[in-house]
Amino acid sequence: MLKLFTPNYYIHCFQVLRPEFLLEKGIKVLVCDIDNTLVPHDVALPSPQVKEFIKSFQEVGIQIVFISNNVEERVAKFANGLNATYYYFAMKPLPFKYHKMLKKFKVKRSEVAMLGDQLMTDILGANIMKFYTILTAQVVERDLSFTKINRIFENMVFSLLKKTGKLVKGEYDE
Repeated sequence: MLKLFTPNYYIHCFQVLRPEFLLEKGIKVLVCDIDNTLVPHDVALPSPQVKEFIKSFQEVGIQIVFISNNVEERVAKFANGLNATYYYFAMKPLPFKYHKMLKKFKVKRSEVAMLGDQLMTDILGANIMKFYTILTAQVVERDLSFTKINRIFENMVFSLLKKTGKLVKGEYDE
């Protein structure tokens, strides 16, 4: 059961992830959560660092997809001009939008990586789909109110992962 919450790779910041690392793993699509993965939830537009990050993957042929549980207006505004597909109100960890994405891009599950900041939504959903999972630390500590509830359960899972030696919060792979 804990395996579903365990990422394949754990990083302190999205910027340390390199396209070459994913290419070596055969990844063709990088699915990115937005809120608190790339920018704080209350920042509407991508930073120059996010734009550079996205561009670096696109330049080597890795497709970028944004997937968020947030509303269309927020996700569309963020994705505008980034040449990336996006899915809003994804209901992560449920698999509906992931299946839609696989169909659109005609890729195998083994060719998809998920980058996110939450065990309970991003990592769980992507592990259910058997994607390569990358957990990043939160961009900032502040969260939306419903995310704060998820963080309570997430901390319980982190505690169990630590006890079993699978993952220690703050001990990154990079």
